[in-house]
Amino acid sequence: MRICLFDGPNRTDLLPLVYTRPVAQLLIGGMTLATRWEQLLDVSVVCETETYLQPKTPSFDVAVLAGCLPSPALIDAVQQLKDGQKLLYNDSLIAFKGATSSTADVLDSFEEIMFFESLTIIRYPWDLFSNNAQVICEDAPYFNDSHTNSLHVSNQQFGQHSVLVGANVTAYAAVINTADGPIIIDNDATIMEGALLRGPLYVGKNAVIKMGAKVYGGTSLGEHVKVGGEINNVVFFGNSNKGHDGFLGNAVVGEWCNLGAATDASNLKNDYSEVRAWNYTQQKFIQTGLQFCGPIIGDHSKTAIHTALNTATVIGVGCNIFSSGFPRTFIPSFSRGGAQGISENRLAKVLETARIVMARREKELSPSAAQVLKHVFESTSNFR
Repeated sequence: MRICLFDGPNRTDLLPLVYTRPVAQLLIGGMTLATRWEQLLDVSVVCETETYLQPKTPSFDVAVLAGCLPSPALIDAVQQLKDGQKLLYNDSLIAFKGATSSTADVLDSFEEIMFFESLTIIRYPWDLFSNNAQVICEDAPYFNDSHTNSLHVSNQQFGQHSVLVGANVTAYAAVINTADGPIIIDNDATIMEGALLRGPLYVGKNAVIKMGAKVYGGTSLGEHVKVGGEINNVVFFGNSNKGHDGFLGNAVVGEWCNLGAATDASNLKNDYSEVRAWNYTQQKFIQTGLQFCGPIIGDHSKTAIHTALNTATVIGVGCNIFSSGFPRTFIPSFSRGGAQGISENRLAKVLETARIVMARREKELSPSAAQVLKHVFESTSNFR
């Protein structure tokens, strides 16, 4: 069986994170949404997304809304679908079988099957960190058979949950607390001396936790991520750095980002009221339903040393944030500046920096990836 994960009609609610990827490629827990379906069902997964990210939708047997976190009940309902049937949750389409696209007219005539079980859907960026601790716990069994190595005896380890250690992990003199959930340390990761780690936590392949770092539960570090300072309930996509002191909490950081030394981000308003954040669909600030919400940062964005970010600051793709004081809490893609003002960050400069940064990881900015950034630059000009 081949499953298609389709972005769905609410895709823009997940911007800026999905400017540069399908919804199915968002990281939560210890893997992307797409990988989780592959692991659960041992099937091939394809995506239906924007044409600039994927010119043609491949063929598939059954389709599922990409933001749905798979549960036993949902998996069973999807597997039971017959040609000409669609699965609805709160009157919204979450799965179908027998159509070539989630926008096909033929879906209007499909038989409706209602799904009444509990279901978690990643609808907004803050849903990633809000659900991350639970998802890490649920992902731990997938690493049981492959991550059976032990840590060096210099590490202090306690707590009733497991520590799952992959191949070639380097870790010395760290304190590892699994009282609240498991810690998964993936292949070739490095935990430096004096690091303080609390589960639930996922440390991705080739990730680095620097000396004296304080990493709280609900955090996921994608592959090649490097972190230091104090981090609480943050999802880092791959190849991003927060290598120095400074606080970051209840946040999502895209790929190829760098947070300069002593970058600090608020995750709580002074009056403790509910946090509002910028929403691209409504093009205004909306209530998140959260008391704690830090920044949402799109791919290829950077902050300078001593950058201060206010609560729930939303930063687009390809931004360069600097200067003293708090910048505005919605920073459009391809912006540069800070509290003193924002101007356009030139596409050519962003591409040049991306090539340099990626070369440090022995990767190249492909023509297709450059074209995606060009599309985002052009399509977001109205926000700048």
